[in-house]
Amino acid sequence: MAWRPSEWVLEGELDNTQPGWTIGWVRIQGRDEPLKLKLVGNCHPDLAGWKFRIVRIDPIPDWAEELQLDGIATDQTGTIGDVTADQMIRHFECSPKEFVERSYAGDQPETTWRKCLYLEWFSHRNGRVVIQSTQLAVERLGTRAFEVTEEQSAEQARQNSKEMDHFMFQIGDALADISPEDDEPEPSAS
Repeated sequence: MAWRPSEWVLEGELDNTQPGWTIGWVRIQGRDEPLKLKLVGNCHPDLAGWKFRIVRIDPIPDWAEELQLDGIATDQTGTIGDVTADQMIRHFECSPKEFVERSYAGDQPETTWRKCLYLEWFSHRNGRVVIQSTQLAVERLGTRAFEVTEEQSAEQARQNSKEMDHFMFQIGDALADISPEDDEPEPSAS
């Protein structure tokens, strides 16, 4: 399971101008302090070497309920995952609930292909965090400091895969520690 605060992201700024490091912040609706990111690793080739702002291009949707991210730490030190502004996904204009309801009813909601921001990292405090949205865009700032080679990009992909494997093993270990009794409801006092 991952933290997915995509719908509540207001803005942010990331800096990958120093090879091997991506640092910055992401402001989330309902939180006084932004998430502060200090991540080992580089972004995908489209963003590697850039300092860039994350901007919301559409307002936070009305259907988005009040954010409940009490457990997410301000300090998001860890390892970068996949970070790109070139991912293409299907975008739909209705709420996820309406999309599911209409799909189950046999009505295919209209979708369009759009670029989206995909921002993933593995935090020491919170595990995997993913921001993926067609409602967020990237504005590159200044000039590009470096470009990653194909070899460096492949090495980053291997490292990202290792981080995901490690994260999945942690989940597996946590689930293995739960005894069947932990899932059983407490007997009611009658």
